[in-house]
Amino acid sequence: MNSKVKECLKDGAVGAGIGCAVIVPGISGGTIALVTGAFKKIVTAVDKLFSKLFWKNLAILIPFGIGAVLAIAALYFPITLAFEHCMLAIVCLFAGFMVGSVPSVTDKIKDKKPNCTEIAFCLAGFILVVLFGVLSLLFNLNSAVLETFNNNPWYLYPILLFVGIISSTGLIVPGFSGSMLLMVIGFYDKILNLVKQIPSQPGWSILRLFTFAVGVLLGFVLFSKLMKKLFEKHPRIANFVVLGFLVGSIIAIYVNDQMFDYLKSSLGTLDYVLSPIFLIVGFVISYLIVRYERKHQESELPNA
Repeated sequence: MNSKVKECLKDGAVGAGIGCAVIVPGISGGTIALVTGAFKKIVTAVDKLFSKLFWKNLAILIPFGIGAVLAIAALYFPITLAFEHCMLAIVCLFAGFMVGSVPSVTDKIKDKKPNCTEIAFCLAGFILVVLFGVLSLLFNLNSAVLETFNNNPWYLYPILLFVGIISSTGLIVPGFSGSMLLMVIGFYDKILNLVKQIPSQPGWSILRLFTFAVGVLLGFVLFSKLMKKLFEKHPRIANFVVLGFLVGSIIAIYVNDQMFDYLKSSLGTLDYVLSPIFLIVGFVISYLIVRYERKHQESELPNA
């Protein structure tokens, strides 16, 4: 097997990991890319995609894309089923992923004492994510989103485009889960259900999925460029923001309208039994990834 084929297979495997991050709340695609050494390769290819080297950079990204699509297809039905029948347990698994990945960020900022600016950016990231969850409770966002999907107004499509853009952060921002954000604002299960609705409502379902996918692609390009420049010019501030996002996500994944609705109406024996187990399993898996990163990864942040 020649080196190019091996490299494509490796990139496809990394893409599969990123695909898992797309559909599994709590896992960050950016962290997967960073740990496996693909972060710089991906953001550089995206940054130079719209240039004279378009086809060369597109070829670099294709194996990652194929791996991601295959992973999403493989996990779709298991995640959907688990989310319907033991949501609290699955959320605990996701929370474990996030808690275990905190050291992956703190390792990058522990070399010196943080200053006031860095602390302020960390707090801003934390407050922003927690605010999503609190606002979803205050405005009963889960019910509002469900009603909007059922009524299908014209403004649903601009909203889906915007939601796709912001959810793409999880693909490239280390420590941040875009699918977790979707869950907090009430869009996660609605978008998952669109696939199941294709046989009965093909027109609306495909159009909604397409609109969301366009948003994800636009956001991926935008945030890849942003991350490249941010980590080049202000790496410590970038990592403090990521830390704020990550810690805030641990709270927001529990404090949101969708979770409260589930706790009031659907909590079952399976949740009580599996929740503590899944929390520990998620933490262990995530922390093992961090340990791998510590041992094997050289700096993969983009350099000028």
